[in-house]
Amino acid sequence: MGTAEIDEYHLIVKIHCMFNRAGLHIGVRHLLYAQKCFGRRGKDGSIVHVLPQHGRVATGRNARHSLGHGFAHTAHTRAEVDGQVIAHEFDFKQEDQVVYEDNGVKITSWPAIHSLDGSVSYRLEWNELSFVFGGDTRPNKWFIKYARDADFAIHECFPTPAGLASFNDWEMRPATFVSSYIHTPPEGFGKVMAEIKPRMAVAYHTVLLPDIQQGMLEGIRETYDGPLTIATDLMVWNVSKEAITTREAVFADRVTPPPTTQAYKKAPRSGEATMSKFIMDGVWAGFTPPPLPKE
Repeated sequence: MGTAEIDEYHLIVKIHCMFNRAGLHIGVRHLLYAQKCFGRRGKDGSIVHVLPQHGRVATGRNARHSLGHGFAHTAHTRAEVDGQVIAHEFDFKQEDQVVYEDNGVKITSWPAIHSLDGSVSYRLEWNELSFVFGGDTRPNKWFIKYARDADFAIHECFPTPAGLASFNDWEMRPATFVSSYIHTPPEGFGKVMAEIKPRMAVAYHTVLLPDIQQGMLEGIRETYDGPLTIATDLMVWNVSKEAITTREAVFADRVTPPPTTQAYKKAPRSGEATMSKFIMDGVWAGFTPPPLPKE
């Protein structure tokens, strides 16, 4: 999850995290605040946060606590039920374990290899279709075993060591370590996809400069000749049993907040926010606001 403005934040009700890092904290905080401000079309406004072990429950809980001031000052206007986090941790070491199952959707997880213990990959199955998301990882035996024959498989594909060294102005040792020991270089991505044979292989988490992307494509094609997309922002795939169509999204240049629902408008509020006498004594007498309506 990124931090860009998305006019359908309020429709997101569940998050499945791959591992813990700063981006997770930022993304959860943005989502919580968007939910609080604009409402959600659901039963209770909670976000179910499914995640591996190692401090993730604290991540979700503290993300909400860090927004305490923002939530308090909107107490009268914002629904009380929004902005909640319900966190569920699971054992990242378990293979092919079910971490979510509801309404015909089943999500399983297995370990990934990325910097520290705790990272995972996921497979989602629904309506006789399967989607695999590797997250940050180097090629590993679990992905090969549990991602086989997926309809749609996303796996990271870092630049080549030389490409990363050039882009970051690094020496070859750190560039090789980052691209190939805690991430996956193009040749490794190609070998993984040649082994699991998805209907569509998607490479992501890379540097999309023309020269680097060309090197990636050449590296992938050394070991894999199947269906391939190198993902870019705002790319969309329509996946059905008959076909997988790749296209680019059309979006508004100026995104406005989504409309609220009647259920959100009628949800309980916890009272109006108040300020201290010290602050209220600072109100300028030169302006009088209009009378406040009862509703």
